[in-house]
Amino acid sequence: MASSKIHIKTISAETTHSVRHPVLRQGMAVESCILPGDDLKSTIHLGAYNHNTLVGVCTILNNPKNGPFTVPNGQIRGMAVRSSSQNNGVGRLLINEAEIQAKSCGFMLLWMNARKGASDFYLKMGYRIEGSEFEVPIFGPHYVMKKRLL
Repeated sequence: MASSKIHIKTISAETTHSVRHPVLRQGMAVESCILPGDDLKSTIHLGAYNHNTLVGVCTILNNPKNGPFTVPNGQIRGMAVRSSSQNNGVGRLLINEAEIQAKSCGFMLLWMNARKGASDFYLKMGYRIEGSEFEVPIFGPHYVMKKRLL
């Protein structure tokens, strides 16, 4: 699948569950896909479609991280691409659109709690690791990663 066949659009929080569940919460209750802040008016959910099939999702949350992040910032979370669509540019397109949306919200920086296994992807997208690896119970090792938006 070439990424040129993919289009990104805004979707509902509930629509994200069909991708979040098998990719991020496999073996858990579907309700585990509901994340705090999903239903806030300021939260943006993006869906990547191959024709009419949802193959990837990403959420941008107005959840400023304090401490070293001294500029307006938002959080990326619930980023997931179906295994059959990985390594085809879907994640790149989602992150690119998330950055565009974040800039339009006035964010100067995006951050995330990235799974260790996904950190190489985010490094290629220009994100940097902030601090040390940490453990998220059930989900394993993570890094806080950030990127300043130009």
